[in-house]
This record gives sequence, C-alpha cells and structure tokens, in this order.
Amino acid sequence: MPKLEPKAVQRELEQGMLWPVYWIYGQEAMKARELLKRIRKTALGDAAESAGGLFAMSEENIDGSETPASQIVDSALTCSLGGGTKFVVVKEAHAIKDAEELQPLLGARAPKAEISAVCVFPSKDLDARKKFSKILLEKAAVVPCEEVPEAEREAWISYLAKRRGLEIPSGLVSQIAALDPWTLDIVDQELEKYALALTNTSGEAADVLLAELGPQGGAEAFLQDFFSRDLKKSLERVQALAERPDESLPLLGLLAWNVRQLATLLAARASGGRSTPKLSPYLAQKLEAWARHWTLPEILAVQERLAPLDFGFKQTPLMPLGMWTELVTASCR
Repeated sequence: MPKLEPKAVQRELEQGMLWPVYWIYGQEAMKARELLKRIRKTALGDAAESAGGLFAMSEENIDGSETPASQIVDSALTCSLGGGTKFVVVKEAHAIKDAEELQPLLGARAPKAEISAVCVFPSKDLDARKKFSKILLEKAAVVPCEEVPEAEREAWISYLAKRRGLEIPSGLVSQIAALDPWTLDIVDQELEKYALALTNTSGEAADVLLAELGPQGGAEAFLQDFFSRDLKKSLERVQALAERPDESLPLLGLLAWNVRQLATLLAARASGGRSTPKLSPYLAQKLEAWARHWTLPEILAVQERLAPLDFGFKQTPLMPLGMWTELVTASCR
C-alpha cells in the first residue's frame, strides 16, 4: 500500500484501528513524537503515560542499533506482564541489522481488540533500494514525517502558538517562518521564548523577539519600506541597522525569505497563474501589496545581490553600513 500521511494514521487511531507495525521516518522529530504518543494512547489506553503502573509493564523500549532483529521479534511476541496489548518502541530503526527477520511482526490493519502487539520503529529514513523497504510498504504502516513546506510554515506556527494559548503578532510569525534552519522543534523553542518574555515584560514580548532596528521601527518596518521601494526611509533604517551587527544576519535571512516568496509569486503571474503558490492570508495580502512595486527581473536581481551580502557579513571585514546602503540604493531606485 502507499505511504500513510500522519493525518491519515490519526484518523485510523480515532476509529480504534491499529497496525502491528508502524515505520515512522523523516527529519521532523516533533511530528514523529506526536504520532508515537497517539499510537501509544490508542494501544494502551488513557493511562498510557502513567509511570510505573500496569501500562508501563506493557511497553518495552529497544535500541535498534544494538539489538538483533530476531531479539526484537521475540520481545514483541512475548506477552506483557500485565496482559493486554504489548507495545514495543524500537529507536534507531534504520540501524537494525537483518531487518528482513522482522517479517513475522507484519500484518494488516485491524481493530485494537484483535492486535496483540504494536511495534513502532522511529527511523532516520526509509531506504527504497532495500528489499525490506518494499515489504514494509506492502504490509506495514509507513509514515513519512517530512520537513514542512515553506507555504505551510505560518499555519504550523499558528497551530503551535494556539496549543500554547498564545496570540502572536503577524510580524513575529513572518520572522519565525523565515528562520534557517527551520524545524517544528525550533519553532516551539521560539514560542517558548516569546511566552517567557510575555510573562516578564507585561505584554511587550513582541519587541523582545522582533529584530529591533532602533527608534525607526523593527524588522517588519524595514521590510515594508524596502519592498515598497521607499529609498529615503530604507536608508534611515539602515543607519540604525549598521549599529547592531548582531542583528544583521537574522534580518538578512528574513529579507532573503521574503524575496524568495515574492519572486515565486511574480513567477507564477508571469506563467499565467498556472503554478500559484499556496500562501497564508496574511502573507498573500502582504506580497500582493509589494508585488505592485516590482517586476520579476527586478526581484531576481535583488536575489543575486543578497548572496555577496551574506558572504560579506560572514567572511570579510567590509563595513555593514556600506553593504546595506549599496543593497538599498541598488534595489529601491
């Protein structure tokens, strides 16, 4: 069968359906952890998280890099001390040797009452070249937890913020969406910082995380002036920016991300709208306003100017004010 998306697995779990084997792979560790938690709760019941209780005796954790496949099979097929469903988590599953020997564990999806053992294999990847990978795709729940596409980042940020009970400003959403590297765990860490700042600064937490560029305004204000091609205001903000070199690189990453989004939108328009990108309402509104000031060749030229600017900040002693001024004057004419 084809790979199962995490949402599809969640729907099955809500219906009380389980697979004997789940192979969960990919770079998004938070997605994998959340899915593992839901599978555990369905397999073991509401008390699955209770420490030291009856359900703890039904769960076994195994390191796949140190345990032969035959031993994993024996553990899974051994009845739990407390009775009921046996739950086995095999970490580092990609490192299991002789993985073909895991085949006795495989089986079809079935109601919880008909499943005696559930084995979850969190893995770094799924090597499509291996024969066992093809067997997994036919007889197990193979679930990719892949990186979040750029077009979906803001939706995930809003979801994680809502889960924490936070309302965050749109400018901060854009800044977090432009982080590099970007994972859900990194996003959650940034939201935790914001929550702590909110507690400590009586409602002024947005200024703690938004890159402030002096009294003229923050990063979002600079972007607004730059993409509106307001040369005077952009140069005024550059003066403040040059005095805070530790904020230049984060802003450069935010600028590059927005340039890329705008270039994608303008390219879609140039193609007659055949490949219009999926955007959040806030980002779509912002890009639509900026797009009136740019042509596709002009925004692509900005992309080309950003590469030497990045190199200049990281590798050369060039003055930040001169580099930022050159970018602004060349782009906002």
